[in-house]
Amino acid sequence: MRLQTQAILVSFCCPLFLCGQGYWTQKADFISNGKRVAAAFSIGNKGYVGIGRDSFNYTNDFWEWDQATNAWSQKANFPGGPRVLAVGFSIGSKGYVGTGWSGTSDTQDIYEYDPFVNSWTPKASLSGLAREGAVAFSIGTKGYIATGYNFFSNGYFQDLWEYDQSSDTWSQKASFGGASRAYAVAFSIGARGYVGTGYDGVSQKQDFWEWDQSSNTWFQKSNFGGTGRSWAVGFSIGTKGYIGTGSVYCQDFWMWDQNTDAWIQKAVFSGIGRNGAIGFSIGNKGYLGLGLGTGGTYPKDFYEYTPDSLTSTEETENVEVKIYPNPCYGRLNIKTNILESEIQIFNLSGQVVCTVELKDYYSEIDTALLPAGVYFLKIISGSKTFSQKLVIR
Repeated sequence: MRLQTQAILVSFCCPLFLCGQGYWTQKADFISNGKRVAAAFSIGNKGYVGIGRDSFNYTNDFWEWDQATNAWSQKANFPGGPRVLAVGFSIGSKGYVGTGWSGTSDTQDIYEYDPFVNSWTPKASLSGLAREGAVAFSIGTKGYIATGYNFFSNGYFQDLWEYDQSSDTWSQKASFGGASRAYAVAFSIGARGYVGTGYDGVSQKQDFWEWDQSSNTWFQKSNFGGTGRSWAVGFSIGTKGYIGTGSVYCQDFWMWDQNTDAWIQKAVFSGIGRNGAIGFSIGNKGYLGLGLGTGGTYPKDFYEYTPDSLTSTEETENVEVKIYPNPCYGRLNIKTNILESEIQIFNLSGQVVCTVELKDYYSEIDTALLPAGVYFLKIISGSKTFSQKLVIR
């Protein structure tokens, strides 16, 4: 029987950092202790991150990141007290943080943050039950909180609540179309909200749903492209949604196209695998950082994602990498027209299982000791990176 193989041909064009994949750029590290399951949102060209847990305690500190200066500055502490697994969202020039686990109970209080005067104001508490691990998004002048978990009742939620900024009131909307869950991700595109992944007490979820604000109706969309997971990060840029990282210490990163309802894998997240990270978007860039990293670490790193549609196509240097066969049967061949590059192979948990420095125009990787399965291969050449699914048989 003749085995059919598929070669992977990668072409880099400087300064096209990642052809068709987008690219990650490391920004200024978070200047306080690293933290996980924090709350985050963006207003204008600023990102806001607060509360969560560092390696020692639950926290109530609150920080601003300035896109223009790439600098962090501390702001007024969140007044609701230290907590984790809260939600954050923004409406216009105001940010909102609430719900979450205080260390002794789940909460339902909501606070509004005004960045112009650096102050917090208590707002109407969520009308639904107290919860942790909910999701939130905003559409126009309305904010939304959905799903979540209550520790004392051991109950997972399916409800959706709308916050009216002008009247400071909550009203219930159609319940989430999928199963009750917590630790999912959410974002909005236009007049539609999106919720997917998460954990329902039994399994890691992979389904993905759209809520139409005008009809108050849920529609199931294509399942998330990666493995089922919780504690992931999600945000939107234009008509595209992005989900990545999450349990268990994943690094993969995926784009969903609203026009085609298709998932496409993008550049593997440049930091170590993690879950419980924070994410948001500002303009045409996405941001991801912090969280609980591989080995139980609390990374302070923070990265910017640039979609491939924004990369330059100026062809000043052609770089080609050819990888074959795929599927691979014990030995992987690499041909390249450049030196001083590196190849990393990740398993589906985001762990690096093989690293090879390319010091010759032709190299081989022995994959015989790797268990059969699906992996992700990452090529690094200077500031340029590329990721590709690899099957080992």
